[in-house]
Amino acid sequence: MKKNSIILATLLALFTSCVFSSCKEKAPIEKKKMSQIVADYYMLEGTSKHELREVKNLDMNLVYVDFLNKHNVTAAVFDSAVSYYAKRPLEFKEIYEDAIKIVNKKLEVLNKELEEN
Repeated sequence: MKKNSIILATLLALFTSCVFSSCKEKAPIEKKKMSQIVADYYMLEGTSKHELREVKNLDMNLVYVDFLNKHNVTAAVFDSAVSYYAKRPLEFKEIYEDAIKIVNKKLEVLNKELEEN
């Protein structure tokens, strides 16, 4: 009985410390900014597959460095944010849903501009 109590107390302590430490952990990039970065990332990916690849000497690593610099984020911070949100799938889902809304709004604006010309 005493052995079971010790095991239970140890498991409870481990669980409690894990729960409270992850609750205190702050996102490397807040959700709204992460949504914008994800939206821009997917637009960059789409563009690079269709247009930028025509430039033969274009180093895509430099393109992504410029992309992250535009958002004032280092690759390490971005990777940390992806890891952080990967552990929180519901928050990551919200980020992707917001990113889709951002991309759709930009597409609407582009389509209107094309219609006007």
